[in-house]
Amino acid sequence: MTTDEKQHVADLAKRHVAPRNILLSLQDKFPENVTRITQVYKHKSVIEKEIRGPRSEIQHLFKLIEDVGYVYWSRKQDDSEVVKEIFWAHPDSVKLLNIFPIVLVMDSTYKKNKYRQPLFEIVGMTSTELTFAVGFAYMESEQTENFCWVLEKLKELFVKKDMCPQVILTDRDLALMKAIEVVFPNSINLLCRFHINKNVGAKCKQHVVNDLQKTIDTLWMEVVWASDEVEYGQRLHQLEQACVDYSGFINYVKDTWLTPHTHRFVGAWINRVLHLGNTTTNRVESAHWKLKQMLGNSIGDMVKCWEAMNNNLRLQLGNIRASFQKSFYEVEHAHVSPFYGYLRGSVSRAALRRIAEELLRVDYVGTNRQICGCTLRTSYGLPCACELGRYRVGGIPIPIDVVHVHWRKLTMEVELEIGEDDGSEVDMTAAMDELWRRFRSLDVIGKRTLRSRVCELAYPTMTTLCPPPEKIKTKGGVKKKGKKPADYDVYRDPSYHEYVDKASQSSQRQSQPSQTSKKFKLSKKQPQFIVQFPNHIRSYIEDVVNVESDGNCGFRVIASLHGYGEDGWSMVRRELGLELIDKDRSTLYDKLFSNRLSAVRESLMIESFGSQPPEKWMSLPDMGYLIANRYNVVLVCLGNPCITFFPMTSSHSPNVSIYCIGFVNQNHWVQVNMKEGFPLPPVTLDWKKFRSHIATTWMLGFAGRMQHWQLLTPVLA
Repeated sequence: MTTDEKQHVADLAKRHVAPRNILLSLQDKFPENVTRITQVYKHKSVIEKEIRGPRSEIQHLFKLIEDVGYVYWSRKQDDSEVVKEIFWAHPDSVKLLNIFPIVLVMDSTYKKNKYRQPLFEIVGMTSTELTFAVGFAYMESEQTENFCWVLEKLKELFVKKDMCPQVILTDRDLALMKAIEVVFPNSINLLCRFHINKNVGAKCKQHVVNDLQKTIDTLWMEVVWASDEVEYGQRLHQLEQACVDYSGFINYVKDTWLTPHTHRFVGAWINRVLHLGNTTTNRVESAHWKLKQMLGNSIGDMVKCWEAMNNNLRLQLGNIRASFQKSFYEVEHAHVSPFYGYLRGSVSRAALRRIAEELLRVDYVGTNRQICGCTLRTSYGLPCACELGRYRVGGIPIPIDVVHVHWRKLTMEVELEIGEDDGSEVDMTAAMDELWRRFRSLDVIGKRTLRSRVCELAYPTMTTLCPPPEKIKTKGGVKKKGKKPADYDVYRDPSYHEYVDKASQSSQRQSQPSQTSKKFKLSKKQPQFIVQFPNHIRSYIEDVVNVESDGNCGFRVIASLHGYGEDGWSMVRRELGLELIDKDRSTLYDKLFSNRLSAVRESLMIESFGSQPPEKWMSLPDMGYLIANRYNVVLVCLGNPCITFFPMTSSHSPNVSIYCIGFVNQNHWVQVNMKEGFPLPPVTLDWKKFRSHIATTWMLGFAGRMQHWQLLTPVLA
C-alpha cells in the first residue's frame, strides 16, 4: 500500500471500521488499489503495535487512562503482580455523579474480555432522564469482599464526605446487597421488579396448572403494585386463597421475596422512596447492551475494552449536553401555558412532561390528597395532582421551589463544591513532609523500597502489574466441564426463569407431532360462547377468547386487542379517561353524552384494583365511541344489538385495525377473532348525528361489508 492508502486505513481503523468495510473504502477512493483483506488486517496490527510500543498491556492501559484524566484504582493478588480488581471513572462521569447522586443502578455483565472477568457497571440518571455511566470495575470474583472494595472506591468519588446515593437499585445478588449495607448503610437498596416478576412467573409455570397461571400472575402483579399496606394485605390474602392447593409456589413467594424483601419492591413501600421512576435495572442492562455493540466481540484485552467504554462515554456525554441545551432553549407546545411560566428554561423538559401528564388527573382528583395518593411527589419530587389543583384554583403558576433540585440542574459545566471540613483531604503538604522524613531516616534498602512504592504512583505507565494469565472462573461461569449453555448470549449460568422458559418450550416442541407422522383428522372444537351470537355471523367466527370476569372484563379485552396484554386493563381505563377530557374532542363529548358526561367519567374511575361493581363495568354505546376515537380503530360489538363504531373525527384508513368484542351471559365481555372480510353491523344514530364531515368516509369505505350484513339479517327472520 502507498503512504496515502496506509494513512486511510489508519484513519478508518481508529474509528473501529470493520476490515471488510476498510477494504471497500480503499477500492472506492483508490480505484487502482489491489489490496487484499489480509493486508488490511496486517496493517491494523502494525498500527496497534506502533501505538503501544514496548509497553505492556497494563502499562499502556494506564497511559491511556492518565492521558484522558480518568480517576482509577487497582489492586493486585497477594504475592504476585497480577491484577485482581481495577476500577475507573471518566472525569465528567465523576462530575455528573456529584450533580445527580440520588439514584444509582448497579449490575454485573459477562463475556466482555478475553480473561472472562465479570464487568461491574454503575450508572445514574440525569435531570433529562438520560443514563450516564458512573464507573466500571473488572473483578476477580463476585464475593462480598470484592464488591466492598469497588463500592469503597465509588464512595471516594463523592466530593463531600456526607454525600451518598439515596437509592441503589440492583438485582437480588446477596453478596452485592451485603456490600451495600456495609459501605452505604444509609442508602435504600431497591430490587429490580422485572427480574422478580420473571422469576415468580417461572415458578408459577412449574407449580400451577395452566388454567390458573394467568389468574395467579395477575394476583401477584396486584400484590406488587399495591398502593398502601391495607391494599397489600388484601391482595396478598387473595393470592393465598388462590394458591391454597399450591403450597410450593406460595412458600417460594413468601420465603424468597415477600418476607425478606417486601420493602424493596412492593409499591406500598417504594412509592414513599425518591427513586425518580427507577424500579428496574433496565438502565444498566441497556448500558451493557450498548457497550457490547461497541466492543463487537468478547476476546479483546483490557486496552480494547477501555477504548470501547471511552468511545461509548464520549457519545453518551454528547447526548447529555445536547439534552441540557434543549431544556434551556426549546419549549414544547404543551408547556407554553403561563401555568409553567416559572419552570420553562429552569426545569428539564422530562420533568415538565411528567407534570403535564399529572395535570390531566386534576379534573377528577381536584385537591383531595387521599384520592391523589401523591406518588409523583414522594417518588419523583414533582408536584402531584392535588398540589397542581391548588395552584390552578388559586390561579397562580407552579412555583419553581416545589420541583426537586434534581430536575433543576441543567449543566455539567460547574465547579464541584467541597465541604468546609473536606479541604484538608486534598492538602498533601503534611503527607509529603512525613514522606521525606521517613525517607531520610531509612537505610539504603528501605530507601529503595519506599522509592519503588512512590514510583508506582508517580509513574503508573511503568507499572509491573500484568493481566490475569488465564481465564478466571467466576459466579457467572459454567461450573462443569463441557460446552457452554446453548441459546444464551453470555457465557454464564442462565437465570432461573430462563431454565423454566426453555424447558417449557422444549416440552411444547415434544408434544407437537412430527411432520412425517401419520395425520389424523380431528373434529373441530366449537368456540366457547359461539351459540350466544347471531346465527348468520357464526360461520365468520374463528375463535372466542375468554378473559377474567372481575368487572374489568371489557377493558381487559380492549387491552389484549391493543397489545397491552389482558393485565393492561387499568391503562385502558386511564387512557379512555384522558380521551374524555381531550381538548380537541371535548365539545364533541359534551354534545354526545350531554347530561351523562359526568356519569361516563365516573364509570372509568376506580378506587382500587380487583373486582368492580356494575356501575364501573364497560357499557356500550358510550365506551364504544371513546375506544374508536382514542385508538383510531373500528370497534365491532356482537351482542344484542350488534353495533359498529367508527372514529368520529378522522377519515377512512384502508389499514385500520378492527377490534371485535362479544357480550355474553348478559354480564361479560369476550374477545372474538373473526375471519378476514366479515360483515359489519350498522352504526348508531348518534354516530351519524355527531360525527364530523370527514368521518363519513368510514361508511363509504366499508359500505360493501355493511350491505353484506343487511343481506344476511333477513335470513335470520
